[in-house]
Amino acid sequence: MRFSRLVGASVSVVAATAVFVPVSVTSVANAAPVTVGIGAAVAAPAPLTPAQIKAAKLAKRAAWAKDMRKRIVKFAKSRQGRGQYVAGAESSWAFDCSGFTKVVYQRVAKINIPHYSGAQLNMRRGQRVSKSNLLPGDILAWGSNGSQHVSIYIGKGKMIGANNPSRDVVIEPINNSYWAPRYAGARRLIVG
Repeated sequence: MRFSRLVGASVSVVAATAVFVPVSVTSVANAAPVTVGIGAAVAAPAPLTPAQIKAAKLAKRAAWAKDMRKRIVKFAKSRQGRGQYVAGAESSWAFDCSGFTKVVYQRVAKINIPHYSGAQLNMRRGQRVSKSNLLPGDILAWGSNGSQHVSIYIGKGKMIGANNPSRDVVIEPINNSYWAPRYAGARRLIVG
């Protein structure tokens, strides 16, 4: 026999394991309270169905993509008016239009893309998207087969890009009189 401090009486070890103390537990499967005793097994939550697992993965990917697109736009805007346009360059502060998009994607998303505007539009990575379905962070291409210029869509009908030595990195509407007739397509690298 052992002396129990909890009840102030002597009970055997065998009898102590049989003491029933009601505890309320909410079951995940049916959300109904279940009362169990000490030592009783609590049912594990029902396993997720394949559809629930897929939905959870898609939701996680969508949240990641939304955050990544915001970070791409934020970094691109940090270069506005401060970059030095240099034809053929692709460093943090010296770049041409495709060097600018390449640097932004390397620094923010760790994605390596080619340094040529036509190649950025036509690469295998990502997916082509229509002008009506653009999301911030999409690469926009201009001119014949995207060979003239690339920029990054920032939302609300605007883009940011390294245009030329006199203007450096600027924000412009994508449907202005100069750019609208030159639109060649868009590629989304952050899918989710």
